[in-house]
Amino acid sequence: MALSVGVEWSSLVATGLGAVLGVGATLVGEQVRWRRTTRDNRLQDRRNLYADCLVSFRKAHEAMRLAADEEHPTPQARAARIRQVYQASGCDEARERLILTATDEVASAIDASYISLRRIREVLASGATVPAPDYQVAREAHRETTEAARNVLRRDLSSLDV
Repeated sequence: MALSVGVEWSSLVATGLGAVLGVGATLVGEQVRWRRTTRDNRLQDRRNLYADCLVSFRKAHEAMRLAADEEHPTPQARAARIRQVYQASGCDEARERLILTATDEVASAIDASYISLRRIREVLASGATVPAPDYQVAREAHRETTEAARNVLRRDLSSLDV
């Protein structure tokens, strides 16, 4: 009789231990999956945010160049048109969305690109044409700051892609 009670207890303990280990393994697996999904979602959200911001900067630049090449009745009308297409590009909003959650390094890099874009806006609005030296200097500064921003954004994304 003592032997059968010992066997029953050991079976019960083994079953209980197996259940605990099974539930524990399932919970650990779910936690790992949840973390991976969260990381992947954060990475994708940042990619979209960064790409949207850079694309809006590019669209603003192209729209301002096209507006500068249009015929305008007055220099004031030209300046107003350039500022209008800049405003319509959505780059202010895209920058604000990015800055809201960005690291200081990302925010600084995007701001440098943004400020250089605004400089292009002012150069074109002041009457410069695309071949003018003032525009070429502003365009080169924007290219450099935007390339630097891309490098910072890539580093930030790669830090999440582990």
